[in-house]
Amino acid sequence: MYREFFQLDDYPFRLTADTRYFFMGESHARAIAYLNYLLHTGDGIGVVTGEAGTGKSVVLEHVLAECETDLVVARIRQSQLTTTEFFLAVCLQFDLKPENYHKATLIDTLHRFVNKQHFAGKNVLLVIDEAHLLQHQVLEEIRMLASLEKFGRKLISVILTGAPELEQLLNAQRKDALSQQVRMGCRLEPLNEKELDHYLEYRMWIAGGERTVLFPEDTLPLIMRYSGGIPRLINVLCDMALVAAFMRNTKYIDCDCIEAAVAKLGWQAYEKRLAAPVGQPHPAQLAGRTVPRIVVMRNDRVVAEYRLEKDRVLIGRNSKQDIMLRGAWASRYHAQIIHLNGKYYLQDLNSKNGTYVGKELVSWHPLANGDRFQIAGFVMEYQTHSSEQDVEQAIGAPESNGLTV
Repeated sequence: MYREFFQLDDYPFRLTADTRYFFMGESHARAIAYLNYLLHTGDGIGVVTGEAGTGKSVVLEHVLAECETDLVVARIRQSQLTTTEFFLAVCLQFDLKPENYHKATLIDTLHRFVNKQHFAGKNVLLVIDEAHLLQHQVLEEIRMLASLEKFGRKLISVILTGAPELEQLLNAQRKDALSQQVRMGCRLEPLNEKELDHYLEYRMWIAGGERTVLFPEDTLPLIMRYSGGIPRLINVLCDMALVAAFMRNTKYIDCDCIEAAVAKLGWQAYEKRLAAPVGQPHPAQLAGRTVPRIVVMRNDRVVAEYRLEKDRVLIGRNSKQDIMLRGAWASRYHAQIIHLNGKYYLQDLNSKNGTYVGKELVSWHPLANGDRFQIAGFVMEYQTHSSEQDVEQAIGAPESNGLTV
């Protein structure tokens, strides 16, 4: 659309993980050094976390593209898997053809494969995206895979990527077997304003527009304000700014172009968007929708209610949890409720005393209206109820920073 107008060889702000456009911020450089060390030693589980859009995928693509080791790589991008589905996905990624889809057969096929690669002098790498959403049983199977070794050498290296919540699941202080295998972790941070300036210059240079397109210095604070330094959001905003300049028939990207792009995208300042409940629609949009809630009971008495205004609600003894449970039997990070594709799921976070639906110990459970689950002596009921009531609460009630019961 605007390529000819700005005399560009390519669109500079594509959202694909194109390693040509990879810009190395300080935290990205640390992550690359860490992953290269992990691949060199072939020992332990690697963990890379970061908010959505900070560049986890492009960092991995860059490391794998530059890796000189003879690697055989499988990458799992689907996190909502049972243990059998997980092993099947790994086998398919390695282009294996098991005799049947029984779990034991899949594991045996995979073991034979990694042993064969070991004797061929090749390293096997398993990369799993969105690992913070994996079921506990799948994480345990990953631990077992990472434990495989022969003659003092690991047969398979594992890299887990995901949101910062993954750090809670693999906290070294948990002292469980999985956390003990994490050699070290690395979190990708947003770009600062200085890095943003270099980031824009670099992408324009790769696209052939270093002399035809310039983002003046006074636009940088505005871009930071609305993108928060998140590379993916920077790309979306700056691409729209170029469209705005093209529509105005000007090659000068000024603050008016940035403001026009923000207006077109309908964005608020990044800090306001961050403070707002994740996935919570505007109150005016709630009409006709069902906003679920969790009713917390103890000894058959309702002690609290909590509306599910976030895509992820953390439950536990830690004071920073969304629903804080005061009880010795509750783990610090006990469970979470996740909103995915219009449905809510309950996930146990490898708690000490477990999460129960009825009398069944669960690690992952799709929630239906009226479902009750037990955590550390508390009974919680998942309810869907009148959206009109939710509209009144959303408009008139102050924001809740968490619940203590």
